[in-house]
Amino acid sequence: MRVGFASSCAVGLAIAFLFGAAPTARGQQRTTSTRRIPVTKDRPTRPAPSPVATSRVNQDSINAVLAERARQDSIAAAERNRQDQLARQDQMRRDSIEVAERNRQDSIAAAETARQDSIARAHNSARSEESLRLARRNNSGFYIGVAGGSTMPMGDIKTNAAAGYDMGWNVTVPFGWDFGRIPLGIRFDLAMDNLMAKANLLDAFGNPMRNVAIYSGSGGLKLNVPLFRTASRFYVMGGAGAHRITGYATAVDSTQTIMKAKTNVGWYGGAGVNLRFGRTAFFVESRYINIDAKQPAGFAYDKANYLPIILGIQF
Repeated sequence: MRVGFASSCAVGLAIAFLFGAAPTARGQQRTTSTRRIPVTKDRPTRPAPSPVATSRVNQDSINAVLAERARQDSIAAAERNRQDQLARQDQMRRDSIEVAERNRQDSIAAAETARQDSIARAHNSARSEESLRLARRNNSGFYIGVAGGSTMPMGDIKTNAAAGYDMGWNVTVPFGWDFGRIPLGIRFDLAMDNLMAKANLLDAFGNPMRNVAIYSGSGGLKLNVPLFRTASRFYVMGGAGAHRITGYATAVDSTQTIMKAKTNVGWYGGAGVNLRFGRTAFFVESRYINIDAKQPAGFAYDKANYLPIILGIQF
């Protein structure tokens, strides 16, 4: 019961309060000003921090900032080192690839150069062989030449103090045929050798001695030996010939002529060098010639020996 009574009293007071406050509120609304009045709230004052605590807090903040900065710098340095290491490794890898590629290209170039050199050597060798074959072919077959030089008397025809002869001169026309597949050739010569009479000597008829001219036609074989890998050659030769000795006195006022001279046989042997230049060759040679000289009265020798040394050109 007490509780119900108290509740009823509370409700009645609340209603009376509401009805009493309403006219007052309406009166206040009529006299309200639009001007704002500033209101200041008093705040409780705090005690000022002590200087020691503030200084400690600032130093700790600075230390924290420096530590953080050092940590960030360390991280950045580590990252830079890592990137540098990666860059170095990548550069080393690229350098290694570049070196390997360069070595490969050098090996390919060296192999190609060696191949080209081998081809060039083979080509040069083949061309040299072909040139040598052509040159030797040009040095085979028919040939003719002309030569001249000196003729030296040998044996009694030189040493006879009463009717001897001195060195003279020679003219020769050689011709023949050299075989291409074998080192042999056929050689023919038409020659004239002139021997000079010694001064202040008289012949058997009391006349001053005259020069002797020997006309020869000879033929024989020639053996050719190539000089290294060239078309030039060294050769030896030998054969027989027919000779007519002229120019000596057959009487007081008569001289032996080629038409009246007796033909004598003889033999020869010699050697020479043939230097080939294209289709032309130069040669130098010497031959020892022995003649069975059975002449009419006026020529005091049964044998005539002489040695021509000649230089010539061959076509």
